[in-house]
Amino acid sequence: MKIHVIITMIALFVFLIAAIWYAKKKYKINLSVLGLGAVAFFVSSQVLEKIVHLLVLHPQKDGSISLMQEHPFLYVLYGIAMAAIFEETARLVFFNWLEKKRTLEDSDALAYGLGHGGLELLYLGIGSLISLLILFSMLESSNPDLANLLPKNTLETVQSLSAWQVYLLGVERVLALIMQIGLTIWVYQAVRQKNWIYLVAAYGLHALFDLAPSLSQVGWISNPLLVEGLLAVEVVLFVYFTKSVFYKKR
Repeated sequence: MKIHVIITMIALFVFLIAAIWYAKKKYKINLSVLGLGAVAFFVSSQVLEKIVHLLVLHPQKDGSISLMQEHPFLYVLYGIAMAAIFEETARLVFFNWLEKKRTLEDSDALAYGLGHGGLELLYLGIGSLISLLILFSMLESSNPDLANLLPKNTLETVQSLSAWQVYLLGVERVLALIMQIGLTIWVYQAVRQKNWIYLVAAYGLHALFDLAPSLSQVGWISNPLLVEGLLAVEVVLFVYFTKSVFYKKR
């Protein structure tokens, strides 16, 4: 299994580097905007949002959350709302700030989206794969005491993983990157055109994209292929919709 994890990690990294290189060459993206997009993702979703989660959800030492177990529907609503609010508001703040510094350019949306989605791909995607690699190494170790250190649920989950599920994780990260670029375009256009319907749409679309994974998290959707299939359909329709709204004359 470790070889499948390593292949997925390399594929994701190469894909991200190739996407940035292509965007820089063809669209002349500003790498400073890309870097600030990455910072905005980390601060909004991995610092501020997680602080709110700690205050609201009160997760236990074993990772369990009472709201998820007792009121899964409310937990899903809370999760998709928080992700949308923090990430889309970060985009709004950034483009409002950038607009005061200079004229906004279409390439700024692509640069920010690649930075935001790219760090998400590295932090959540490759980070998760590295964790899997460590867990598989512990299971294959000649020292059985290492495997005994793992919680029972974690041990069962890792042992039940198939190669296709590892690759599916990579596909999910690619879909998420495309989604993040698309959502950035909507917020960018909201700021540039001063049409706040686009901003409201970005909040709603983000929540919609997170719905299937959140339902899976509480056990209401158990088939990972169904979750990723729904995400793939959503992303394809989203790309078409975004192009129709903003770039139909091109």
